[in-house]
Amino acid sequence: MKSKSIKKVFLSVVIMACYLSHINAQVHFGIKGGINFENFNYKDAKKELTIDQSIGWQAGILLQFKAPVVGIGVQPELLYTVLHAKVSDATANDVSNSINYLEVPLNLMWSFNLAIMRPFIMAGPYFSYAIHIDGDELKDRIDRFDWGVGIGGGIEIRKIQFGARYTWGLQDVSSVKDFEMKNNTFRLSLAILF
Repeated sequence: MKSKSIKKVFLSVVIMACYLSHINAQVHFGIKGGINFENFNYKDAKKELTIDQSIGWQAGILLQFKAPVVGIGVQPELLYTVLHAKVSDATANDVSNSINYLEVPLNLMWSFNLAIMRPFIMAGPYFSYAIHIDGDELKDRIDRFDWGVGIGGGIEIRKIQFGARYTWGLQDVSSVKDFEMKNNTFRLSLAILF
């Protein structure tokens, strides 16, 4: 994505948040945690690699701005996300790799009330920066900036939010020729809203 497009997306989210805040939007702060099922989309022209998925985790905070009548809202988040995978090469050497990201998802939400629960769907971009890379297979091959899109949904019961989300990495995070990697992740999360 070009920088102009990134700026347009960010500006749209800010405008929506400002708009919602001026129509008596419901504003909630929250803490969030969950697990990640990572799928490194991993291609190396020089090696045949097998990747076994591993479970990572996420934790962080969120803000939720919702228009009470129409059910439309915005939920930006700040997450510390750990992605794991075990990589095996043709010599059957297993190497555990992990990338720790500081991630900012910007989600547009739509929810509706059903008695004590509120089902919701959400979609939007995410932007992340790798603050720690562990594993010889990855350490010297990864660009730290990543971005992509996600879509998901869930349910809110009182002040508890259960969510599921799939994110597609659109950035090739490899810094090496003939080596390509994109982050695709399925995530389950629980958040407490205040």
